[in-house]
Amino acid sequence: MKKILTISAVVVVASLAFVFFFLNNDTNQEADNHSKDSEAAEKQKEKPYPYPPKKASKRLDKQEKLEATMADESEGSTLSNPYVKLDPYDRSPLAALVVFDTEQAAKVSFTVKGKDASSTISNTIDDYRTHHELAVLGLYPDQDNKVTITAETEDGDTSEKTITITTEKLPDYIPTVNIKTAKKDKMDIQPNELTFAIPSTKYNYGFDTNGDIRWYGSGYNSHIFHELDNGHLLYLGKDDNSGGAYNRLFETNYLGKLYNAFKISEEVAEAESDGMESTLIHHDAAELPSGNLLLTVNDDEGTYKEDTMIEINRKTGDVVNQIDLKDLFPADAYEEYGGNDFKPGDDPVDWFHQNAVVYDDDDNSIIISGRNSDTVMKIDYETEEIQWILAYPEDWDKQMEQYLVEGQGDDFKYPAGQHDVRILPDFDDNPDTIDLLLYDNNTVVTRGNEDLSKEFSAASHYRVNEKTKEAKLIWTYGEERGEDFFTNIIGSARYQPNTGNVLIGFGHVDEGNQSNIVEVTHDDDANVVFEAEMDDFPSGAWVYRGVRHQLYTDTWENTASFLE
Repeated sequence: MKKILTISAVVVVASLAFVFFFLNNDTNQEADNHSKDSEAAEKQKEKPYPYPPKKASKRLDKQEKLEATMADESEGSTLSNPYVKLDPYDRSPLAALVVFDTEQAAKVSFTVKGKDASSTISNTIDDYRTHHELAVLGLYPDQDNKVTITAETEDGDTSEKTITITTEKLPDYIPTVNIKTAKKDKMDIQPNELTFAIPSTKYNYGFDTNGDIRWYGSGYNSHIFHELDNGHLLYLGKDDNSGGAYNRLFETNYLGKLYNAFKISEEVAEAESDGMESTLIHHDAAELPSGNLLLTVNDDEGTYKEDTMIEINRKTGDVVNQIDLKDLFPADAYEEYGGNDFKPGDDPVDWFHQNAVVYDDDDNSIIISGRNSDTVMKIDYETEEIQWILAYPEDWDKQMEQYLVEGQGDDFKYPAGQHDVRILPDFDDNPDTIDLLLYDNNTVVTRGNEDLSKEFSAASHYRVNEKTKEAKLIWTYGEERGEDFFTNIIGSARYQPNTGNVLIGFGHVDEGNQSNIVEVTHDDDANVVFEAEMDDFPSGAWVYRGVRHQLYTDTWENTASFLE
């Protein structure tokens, strides 16, 4: 009997330990994350970044008062006489908030009538409720827009109301969009989806397959316009369109509602070129698994620029991690920098010019692009150790040569002055390789094929074997367009997941007087299925990136109450 009891006791203890392990697994993970955050915090204490974003609470307080006013104004509205507020947050002139109550719980659908089926914008809120707040998006500018609203009860009874929403004409700085090609049956264009032109400065706008502007932000935007995991938008703006610096980072939505706002320091803000506004945050941002934001910024000394990244707490703006690329490179790379764009006496020195960062979930790393070093590289995010470098193999310090990826094949070409590196799906099902898409400006700044430089620009698909440090050029498009589509600066390339097409932003055509967004098939033929041309815009308002976003998604709170 004693033996049996002893064995039973062991089993019970083991079982309790087993259960305890799983019950505390999440806690252990949280503790591990907290430990990493603590380590990063200690590192920040040693060398704190002196220009952290500051929480702009007054902006959110002002919005709360505005929403309280709209809630009061809309009280008692019905479907037959709804409350309609065009541009309710003074940020999205082609959007409206429509509010009404129904006696019975109902699900609501609404439609903005377009010129054809592909340009009609509709949304359905699937859950049944008696209070309804609709974000009506995709209105045409300078038009009496017809919006049809249908409410259906659980019993199947329907009620319908058509309202008219009148909008003003577009601002002068938004160019006309000329559609050169639109094979709508071949395009990767989803319901309620627009092609967005993200500018280096001035207005951000989205247009439909006919070239009609259906959304724009009334506040100027520079470089940063990202859709976050929750469906919100990360938007780099400013206090006032007349201001000389981009000094605000907003988390917003297409209706214009703010969820977060930060004040960005102007102390070490720099302009890209003469006549353009300055900014501390340059070119890109990435959302990390924690929800924190990784921003590409100027360094903290003012001697060099666009060579530093900071991770900020999404809620507070506190800097919890900082990566200074000068710590990864030999001193000669920045102290004796002499790229083709460099002029003696340049201050600060733009030796790296980071224009892209993307997070790799597979191994907690980041892949970045540096135009002025003609370099794409992968960095372990935790250890900050270089994993590999994709760049022309010349003028490298010996300590860096170990990281260089060797190009394979007669048709291989290293990128030069490149932009917008992105991670592609795993095409070859090989855990040792990673597929990348980038925009190869093909302008040699520090190292590269001088004979080929500036003959064309291209979107290029590379496959890097991270184990053998070898790379292949899988696919490319742009050489076919020759010098006519060469872009010395900016540009983008985005994989479209539903068809595999590639959306390419030739943003600085004709020395920046024209921008083209071209969609091609990702195959040997590379057929053009869509092409839009923009011109007649002010200096700097060229298309930094061309992307596609759906106005309504399953993630952002378009089905929630905005006024609560």
